[in-house]
Amino acid sequence: MTGWKAAAHDWAGGLTAGALLTADDVSVGTLAQYGVLGIFAAILVVFAKTAYRRETDRADRLETEVQRLNALIQDRVIGVISSATNAVEESTELMTVMAREQIAAGHRDRTRERP
Repeated sequence: MTGWKAAAHDWAGGLTAGALLTADDVSVGTLAQYGVLGIFAAILVVFAKTAYRRETDRADRLETEVQRLNALIQDRVIGVISSATNAVEESTELMTVMAREQIAAGHRDRTRERP
């Protein structure tokens, strides 16, 4: 490579404009016809692709982290909820027994008062 192609190759870290643009994108020849504007357009396309790739990678990383944290929370919360449910069941049962005893004691007191 010589001239501007070598400079572009070095500047892009070894990637050429042809490698950066796929067949679906605007062709390099079309961009070259516009000179400086073509270079700016090529840089914009490269930046957009790089930014898109970076953001999708970031989103994937964050999604993985969210899933890991959700699993951690579920593991810790399930035990706590289970013990809390047992405590509520026990207290409800105890309150029911106490209410029955109060009703029975009130009934006994009323029957004793009658002559």
